[in-house]
Amino acid sequence: MSVLTVSRLVDELFLRPIVISMNSFALSILISYVMSTNRSIDWRPIIICVVSDILAVGADHLKDKKKEFLLDYNNANDPRLASWFVYSRAFLAACAGLLALTLLHCPILTFLTTTAVVAPALLWTTPISFKNFGLISWHLFGRIGRDKHQPYIYAPVLVIKHVPGMKAIFNGIIRGCGLFAIVFSVLSGSGNLTNTLPSPWSIVQLLVWSTVNRTCHAIMTDVRDFEDDTKAGVPTIPVLLGSILETKVILTACHMLVMLAFIENSYIMGSCLFATALVWMLGEHSPKKAFLISSHSQSLFIIWYLFTKHICIFCDEIGGMSGNGVINHSVAIGRRNLTTTSRQFGRTK
Repeated sequence: MSVLTVSRLVDELFLRPIVISMNSFALSILISYVMSTNRSIDWRPIIICVVSDILAVGADHLKDKKKEFLLDYNNANDPRLASWFVYSRAFLAACAGLLALTLLHCPILTFLTTTAVVAPALLWTTPISFKNFGLISWHLFGRIGRDKHQPYIYAPVLVIKHVPGMKAIFNGIIRGCGLFAIVFSVLSGSGNLTNTLPSPWSIVQLLVWSTVNRTCHAIMTDVRDFEDDTKAGVPTIPVLLGSILETKVILTACHMLVMLAFIENSYIMGSCLFATALVWMLGEHSPKKAFLISSHSQSLFIIWYLFTKHICIFCDEIGGMSGNGVINHSVAIGRRNLTTTSRQFGRTK
């Protein structure tokens, strides 16, 4: 285990959550742009998605680093390290406040959708006990047809992160479908939702591409942590398969299937090819910062689309202005020639 330092805390508690949330920033901008009636960008779902991402990742990292901090007795004598945990809590509290203020400007459906998306992410490593649910059901239904001397059997404790093989899938659904649902709820509630998306996009493309891409990236982070997860007994997909090579083959197949399904969309095709290349370039011994590139295999091509789209609009506007200028100039020349001809005709007469 590496030594806990101030620079490492700043990276894990602040920089990394912000950098990871930039994918949600780019994706929410794209969905807001293509699904709005007037091709405008609504600021509300963007803030909700970005801040929710920071809260989920930041809270998870804060819990892990705090545990690591308490395991080393030497850290107790270093007030600088302890102060960064205070800064991190203040940062997350500010993000939560910004999220609450933004939700006040949104429909009630957005609040419910955000709660459904953010709650599992915040409870990612929290043990969920069904003891209270079991006691309620026992008091309600246990007295009917039940031996009162029979002892009650409590339900087991659930940790979402430790559900075998489902960690990455949950991650993909939350970040893919959940983000789409938040943008959809805001636009539909404000009456700014379009029925026709601009070419080459469709709702199915956005949902499938986002969910598969986020799931595959989550599996790639499990590839990075393969040795640690194996020792700790965390049942990730690479650990269950017992092979990094087999995991990479499956990830390649997923990206290729998405690319072939939406081959008419050059942006999705480029993103899938780039993500596939990263699957084989990155491994368990690659530095953690290198995997941040994998988290933005969508962002780069979203920026490309928005850039080319606005360049085309700008060129059309320039072309229209130039065309109108040429027409006006031709009309002016015609009028001048007509005036000159009339004067010459008057003189001759």
